[in-house]
Amino acid sequence: MTDFYEWAQAEPRALARYVRPQDLAADFRLPTYINRLDLLQAEGPKGLAGALYGRIARLGLNYDLAPFDPRSGVVQKIRTPAHILAEGRATCLDLAVAFAAACLENDLLSLIVTVEGHAFAGVSLTRTRQKVGRAPKALAWTKGLLDDGVVLHELAGQEFVLVECTGMVRSLSLNAALPEGQGRDASGAMSFERACAAGAEQVAGSIPIGAVPVAGQRRFLYALDIHDLQVNQGFAPEAESPEESGSGTRSRDGVSIRSAGDVQIGGDLTGRDRITTTTTTHTGDTITVGDISGSSGIAIGRGASATVTTGAGDLAAAFAMIYQSIQARPADPAVDKDEIVEAVQRIEKEAGKGAAAEPGKLERWAKNIAGMAPDILEVMAAAFAGPATAAGTILKKVIERARSG
Repeated sequence: MTDFYEWAQAEPRALARYVRPQDLAADFRLPTYINRLDLLQAEGPKGLAGALYGRIARLGLNYDLAPFDPRSGVVQKIRTPAHILAEGRATCLDLAVAFAAACLENDLLSLIVTVEGHAFAGVSLTRTRQKVGRAPKALAWTKGLLDDGVVLHELAGQEFVLVECTGMVRSLSLNAALPEGQGRDASGAMSFERACAAGAEQVAGSIPIGAVPVAGQRRFLYALDIHDLQVNQGFAPEAESPEESGSGTRSRDGVSIRSAGDVQIGGDLTGRDRITTTTTTHTGDTITVGDISGSSGIAIGRGASATVTTGAGDLAAAFAMIYQSIQARPADPAVDKDEIVEAVQRIEKEAGKGAAAEPGKLERWAKNIAGMAPDILEVMAAAFAGPATAAGTILKKVIERARSG
């Protein structure tokens, strides 16, 4: 199995060939219990992109450099999504390509942006693949490529949200003089909102190709419109995937299965938490979960414990964690998982109204969860301990009241 894409850097546009939604492992996709259309309608493209960012962030990956290659400067190796999971590490370009693919799969119009020595991603805030329309500043783009950083800076925040993809992984050693080295939490990762701010800072602080950089500056190289390049400019992904030769791992709904009785959530291959099932039924299961403080993943079950910190702006990611915890919960003859999911969905929909959310409804549904599955209410309390959004503040209060009876 090929573990890397090989990009000939002489043709920047060819990078679009490796933005391949078909190569994404389930760990990079939204779980099936999240309706992306509802999320898109409630929170817009940025909210959907934030949920995808949170999905990848909770894998517990580490930042790394590209592997040594004597052809460096001519050919760059890019880890496939499967290889990112296998190694538990990724470069800025590995992450930008994978994140752009996840966005594209969900009908978001994604960009890959490069400055000297660094890459990150972007997502359109006003258009989708279903409603492409005319690109803003269309005359500034040349066959899917924009090489004017001033134009992208003008569009940032209005047409595009720019995302520092290294924020999804852990690193405490990145240059603090540059945006990707600033605003990281104790684990070395960034909240989605900080990643968006850092992406904007990358472009705002860049300089033209001919200029001489000083400390903290990089030359702007180009932005690639992935949809345009793949659909209109002849850079569609090749039909055959490097993963089609097969491997010993298959994935579904965020759970990687290597062999019978060996189940990993979030990827044991990345050195994170592992759930070991000792019997073919859920009764009497022993679930062992390590400390995931600073990550965005939650595991729940008999004997399980987890510490979670969720940053501001991660409301969608917090609900994704809660649903994952419900699915990982051992079978309970007294209550079906679908009943718990339905109650959480009601809370999620109401919370999507932000400051207009009705606390009375939220509290009633939270109390229902407390009666059905008090362990899940505790997960919710942990998941919303961090968000500073209006909805997050309301949820913290109603959950606390539900916990106290």
